[in-house]
Amino acid sequence: MTARFTIRRRLLLLFLLLGILPLLAYRLAIDLQHLILNHQASLHQHTVQNLSLILETRPEIWGKTQEAGQILSHIDLEQSSIWLVNQTGQTQYVMGHLNASLSFKRDFLEWLGFSGIQLLGKVANPLPYPFPQSPYPEREIIEAALKGQTSQQYRINHQQNPISLMSATPLYHNNQIIGAVVFEQSIAQLFQQSLSAFHRLIGLSTLILLSVLTGVLFYAQAMSNRILRLGEDVKKSFSSAKKLQPGYLKRPERQNDELTQLRQDIWEMFEKLASYERYLKQLPKTLRHELHNPINRVSANLELLALTYPEQDRIKQAQQGLAQLQRLLTALSEASSLEQSLENQMLYPLAVQRISDYFQSICDSLPTGLVTIRIAQNLQDCAVQADGFLLEQLIDKLIDNALDFNNGRQPILLSMEKQSGQLVVRVSNAGPTIPDELKSQIFEGMVSLRATGDLDHAHLGLGLYLAKLIAQHHQAELSVDNWPDQQGVTFCLVIPLLDTPA
Repeated sequence: MTARFTIRRRLLLLFLLLGILPLLAYRLAIDLQHLILNHQASLHQHTVQNLSLILETRPEIWGKTQEAGQILSHIDLEQSSIWLVNQTGQTQYVMGHLNASLSFKRDFLEWLGFSGIQLLGKVANPLPYPFPQSPYPEREIIEAALKGQTSQQYRINHQQNPISLMSATPLYHNNQIIGAVVFEQSIAQLFQQSLSAFHRLIGLSTLILLSVLTGVLFYAQAMSNRILRLGEDVKKSFSSAKKLQPGYLKRPERQNDELTQLRQDIWEMFEKLASYERYLKQLPKTLRHELHNPINRVSANLELLALTYPEQDRIKQAQQGLAQLQRLLTALSEASSLEQSLENQMLYPLAVQRISDYFQSICDSLPTGLVTIRIAQNLQDCAVQADGFLLEQLIDKLIDNALDFNNGRQPILLSMEKQSGQLVVRVSNAGPTIPDELKSQIFEGMVSLRATGDLDHAHLGLGLYLAKLIAQHHQAELSVDNWPDQQGVTFCLVIPLLDTPA
């Protein structure tokens, strides 16, 4: 049996597909963050190169810290510093103050965007900053600058997080390197202004996307629950006796939408079916009552005609047809009466020995050799919850069916045994088998495999239907299977046994 791809599973799959969107969005956000970092680092590099050009135009003040400081005093050095390094790599002048422990506060949206990017960064392991880091960044960039190269590196704290960006470029005089300029700026000051707006945008997008996904999830869950509830109410609309009770479908709904309209349509349909069902159940009694007097008059006249013309075969055929009509009405009335009586019929503990005695009485009432009995030895103290009269009716229906279809090659076998705390009753007879497509329909009303045109017996296909109703009333299972050699059939009744002391 293949698993069903239910609506709930489809909605869950849709939600998972929608859940990929935040991952793609954060992947794009990381790439955009890299672009911002690269842009800011490029601006930082241009700044140090401009500082170098300023100092190159005034070579007479090189090494004069006070005058150099006056030239560079217009530069905002909050959380920044400028180093002037001579040709040997010694620092001659430092301007500004860099507080590496600077902290800054983020609002909720900014924190949400930053946390999301950081979380995805740990999963996807992207490169968080555009330049490599080394244990001694000052040495690396100064040595590169004295060799004529402009380079950048990040200063790393003990937690391996960048705290500042350092850029170094060479100082030239007469096309010769006479030193280097190092510009260091804290990460908080360098990137915070642009990244704050970016993180806030990402946080807002995250909040909107989470709200949409949560709304979709709750809507899908609500729709799925309503569909499941509608299915349960449809099932509850049928009682154990398959009687329509459409009242469950009148459960009020808060929403007035297509699903509510569907519930209303199903309720109206079930109301019409229930009305039709009540009409059909009353029909046998009505027919029997209305046809009783006409049938009696016809029967009396046929008896008079038979006395007057005893040699007329047509009169006998008419009497047979009339008798068949009476049996049909009786069978319909019996089915209707049994369905109504089962609704209030109580069940009591019944000894399995009574069923064994009934088997024996059936065997004694039929011709010798027609029926055989096989009863297990471990059933002496067993009992079932049942009504003895109804259970005998059920067995009678199964035996009548076996007698009608038995081909006489083998005796009809009545057997009882105990299996897994249940009483298993089987009625087996040799004869025609039941087609597989009819096994599920054989216990429905008005279904019969008997040949049509039988004037001696009236068959409406109600025998096995009534047997199924009685079995359902006893919480029992009634089934049929063909023999493995396709030479007969076996009807099996499984009834739960009551717990009895050992």
